Amino acid sequence: MTVQVPGDGVTFVNTFTLSASPAEFEAAFARTSQYMARQPGFIEHTLVRHTKDPGRYVNIARWRDAGSLQRAVARPEFLEHAAALRALASSDPQLYTPLRTVRAAPAEDGPVVVVTGGGTGIGRATAHAFAEQGARVLVVGRTPESLTGTAEGYDSIRTAVADLTTEGAAEEVVAEALRVFGRIDVLVNNAAVALHGTLADHSRKHDETQIATNLLAPIALTRAALEALEASGGTVVNVSTSGSLGLRTWPGASVYGASKVALDFLTRTWAVELAPRGIRVVGLAPGVVDSGIGVRMGMSQEQYAGFLAEMGSRAPAGRVGTPAEIGWWITQLARDEAGYANGVVVPVDGGLSLT
Repeated sequence: MTVQVPGDGVTFVNTFTLSASPAEFEAAFARTSQYMARQPGFIEHTLVRHTKDPGRYVNIARWRDAGSLQRAVARPEFLEHAAALRALASSDPQLYTPLRTVRAAPAEDGPVVVVTGGGTGIGRATAHAFAEQGARVLVVGRTPESLTGTAEGYDSIRTAVADLTTEGAAEEVVAEALRVFGRIDVLVNNAAVALHGTLADHSRKHDETQIATNLLAPIALTRAALEALEASGGTVVNVSTSGSLGLRTWPGASVYGASKVALDFLTRTWAVELAPRGIRVVGLAPGVVDSGIGVRMGMSQEQYAGFLAEMGSRAPAGRVGTPAEIGWWITQLARDEAGYANGVVVPVDGGLSLT
């Protein structure tokens, strides 16, 4: 059961019809979004491209109040950005007052899912997808504010602030899940760090940071959760990347890719090791997803927008993926109906790894 209550702030929706190339528009929009992100009252925005018409985009922006938005768009700097966008696309701006949908508490017997890296991107979308299917979810991450954002509006989502690269953190997360929910049915090892740069660019510290988060943390957390997963006949889902599948190379992300190759190996090996204990282990290998990870890797908004546009043009699907799509796939792999799938790593990348 759900109820609708007034949401916070205002939502600004702008539909763009392009008269220039997507790459030109996305680069200009990235500059505009950087300006907006600096303005008081700005909360967040999402730019999406129409799945069937690559010349249409929709920008959805949330602001604390209408006054903050009006002040931001009245400044000369914004007017310059707006003029640049008008030269590339026509637009239809609309202002809405949001209604927030609040979900009722789930049934006490709903499955329990632990999702690492649950504060942003794929982790957040995965937590929401499980919650919307009736699961009880513990999201784990390092930043309290982002985890709170994931849980907002979901009575079935709880948060656990933890750095899984530190000694004892994995055991604390498992203990928290058992304290709050009493069981663990699914463990999603999603948290990852990707640092862009060649072998010569990085120090040992950079390497250790990626390996600790992407490889050692999933090992520690899965080990700590074994008894709980055995008791429930549970499933482990390791989130990898299609960029490291097969004989592919990844210049500029060698250590990140290597950590994901190792995670895929663990998926296959754990599937065999843990099957006698009734635990299933599967992997999901997303392709390029508009999750914001490029900015977290050190790209500017403009560079990231250009990267997404380029990679979308390479994929047979003609676009990059969304966190919600990956979250849906993770929930499907964890379903009882998927029980015959074990040790497999499923690429979900719009066909990019086939090119």
